[in-house]
Amino acid sequence: MAEVMLKAQSRTETGKKAIRKMRREGMIPGIYYAHDQKSIPLLFDSVHLNQIVGSESGLIDLKIDNKRARKIIIKEMQFDPVSSKLLHIDVMGVKLKEKINIEVPIHLLGEPIGVKEEGGVLNHSLHEIEISCLPLDIPEHIEVDVSDLALGDSIHVSDLTIEKAEIVTEPDILVANVATVRAIVEEPVEAELELEEGEEPEEEAEGEEEETPEEE
Repeated sequence: MAEVMLKAQSRTETGKKAIRKMRREGMIPGIYYAHDQKSIPLLFDSVHLNQIVGSESGLIDLKIDNKRARKIIIKEMQFDPVSSKLLHIDVMGVKLKEKINIEVPIHLLGEPIGVKEEGGVLNHSLHEIEISCLPLDIPEHIEVDVSDLALGDSIHVSDLTIEKAEIVTEPDILVANVATVRAIVEEPVEAELELEEGEEPEEEAEGEEEETPEEE
């Protein structure tokens, strides 16, 4: 598991107007919280933060105002629904001897038999899995070998094992399967019909999301 350093500065300004100004200046607001500790409003450099978010490191060293580093994990991120820009981030302090719940990416390895020899299509349904483990045992990702999957075969969470970690995600959830092309194509059509019959989802404009309770 790779560890990385993330720098932040504490901030006193809150509210939507101040937050929009910070983002225009290339900064991203956030919150640090931990058990039995007071939450700290933070400000991150957007370029540096996006590099960290793009990595697969679970455990991060956070330095606030150049003080002593503390161990954290990224707990929640808010993205603009239109531009996909990172708008806000919550980070959580952890203790090395206490287990935590965290989601890690799933990587599929190999080309299924059902794709190479039977004309099927690989469907990757679950991209992250929630596990419980000690912070130092957080894997960068989970590798799942799909090479032996024939047409109609599938892998569920119950088929996975992760060293030094307990799986929290429900065991019956589908991770990946090999299906016919027709089965894959028909799913979006059904979803589109459901959207036409229901209400359109509301989208929140950039910079207009509500602050977390700690910032009010």
